[in-house]
Amino acid sequence: MGKNSATFLFLSVLGIWATLTSCGSNSNTGEAAESVTVGESRQETPTAVAEPTTVQETQESETPEIVEEKSQEEEKPEEEYVATFRFPNKWVNADGLGEGILQPLGDAALPTGFIEEEYLVTGEAISYVSADPVTSDGFWTVTEDSEAGYKTRMILRYPPADQFSGVVIVEWFNVTAGVDNSIDWSYLSEEIGRSGHAYVGVSAQYVGVMGRDTGRIPQGLIDTRGLPVRDPTRYGDLIHPGDSYSFDIFSQATVASLAILASPEYGLSATNVVAAGQSQSAGFLTTYANAVHPLVNIFNGFLIHGRGDGAPNPSVDESLENVLIRTDINVPVMIYETETDLTVLQYANARQEDTGNIRTWEVAGAAHADTYSITYPRGFPRQASIGAALGCDGLINDGPQHETLQAALHHFIAWVKEGIVPPAAPRIEVSMHDGLEIIRDEMGIAIGGVRTPPVDVPLRILIGDPGSSEGFCFLFGQTFDIDLESLQSMYPSLGSYVEVLEAAANESVTNGWLLPEDAEIMIEEETQRAEKAGLE
Repeated sequence: MGKNSATFLFLSVLGIWATLTSCGSNSNTGEAAESVTVGESRQETPTAVAEPTTVQETQESETPEIVEEKSQEEEKPEEEYVATFRFPNKWVNADGLGEGILQPLGDAALPTGFIEEEYLVTGEAISYVSADPVTSDGFWTVTEDSEAGYKTRMILRYPPADQFSGVVIVEWFNVTAGVDNSIDWSYLSEEIGRSGHAYVGVSAQYVGVMGRDTGRIPQGLIDTRGLPVRDPTRYGDLIHPGDSYSFDIFSQATVASLAILASPEYGLSATNVVAAGQSQSAGFLTTYANAVHPLVNIFNGFLIHGRGDGAPNPSVDESLENVLIRTDINVPVMIYETETDLTVLQYANARQEDTGNIRTWEVAGAAHADTYSITYPRGFPRQASIGAALGCDGLINDGPQHETLQAALHHFIAWVKEGIVPPAAPRIEVSMHDGLEIIRDEMGIAIGGVRTPPVDVPLRILIGDPGSSEGFCFLFGQTFDIDLESLQSMYPSLGSYVEVLEAAANESVTNGWLLPEDAEIMIEEETQRAEKAGLE
């Protein structure tokens, strides 16, 4: 399916508003309306809010009256949602303040030609409360509760205007480590760059702004003191009222980022905007999709990456188990799960069938976290021994999450833009009789799921089961080397290995589980690995 009508109208209105408000003003700063309601032929005219306080001179411009629009798609009978979105009070480009951007974890290098900027966003956020008891089916109804002030940050990474795809990917920063972590950027920056998407990372949660010592990270490895403490000149007045307000903060930051990008200075008017989040963030996005999305309709789709079975309730005062994505959701939802997610994080208890708007991939040989997530953002090659830096025993997982997640994103965006549903994938076989356990073949390789050459033509065994429980090591899976004698019995020569490797890669590409460019890189890397292992 294409974009839903409420979101289409939202982007149209936002584009008009951004163009008009930026005329005669510095688009590095902005002020906005309190709220706009679209859908069902109903729309409020926004009103100006308090005068912004900025770090640089700017001319003020009145918030214009927005002319009501109605798209033909809005006539579709299945579209029942009304979109009500709130703008932040103001935003300011943080360029020149303090020591520069305090990068989140996972800050992979910018793709060629991309520009990175950070904005500080201020507003009044609302919290939500459940109108009815929340149930595991995800059919949640919420009402607005209290309101509180906030000031947070968002990071924009975007291509030249002539290369822009029209897609903006907004990541909800993960905060499990006690600081912001841009996990999806670290895994997906290559595909984002070559496709020309724009990216926005949002510090939506309290810990992302104020920090927290989790006790799980080796001392001295990460500074968890919080943004205001680490750079008071740049971030000293940031404030966060708590995670119950994080859903609206995420919405408002998204709206601000789209207005910034759509301004004449940037020239990047979005045609589609999607939300992404991994692990803990994926849990919050599950709640957002079930409870908040039906109210605001800002996003054209959700990439739910590596979630467990649980999700916080809308008030974020407790977590519910076995939560599904509501099956009446009106935009595409791509769910991506690893072996670890199924068992350790118990997502197998929250599995649901694919529907017209929900697609799930479960990836064999992949772990919740792996070598790529540690090494690539730092410019290092993948090495399974890198887990020692985190205090992990043995070799951590060196599996194909990066490559398959890039394929998932590629298909997900085609789904959102053109209605081309991603390829279906078999589920990984899981025993649920005595706890949750991946069913494996005689070599220890998972049966079922998304298949790739490192799994089907193995040089080592890749699993998502934890090797140790130290810190976050239980999330990093394991890698087991195969000795040379066994490899030689499987592949009599290097040439015979390369032959089956290329066949497996071609099959994965045909199935849609690898992109051709990533398959080529994988063939090269696995061939080098075979040579290093001693195959001749």
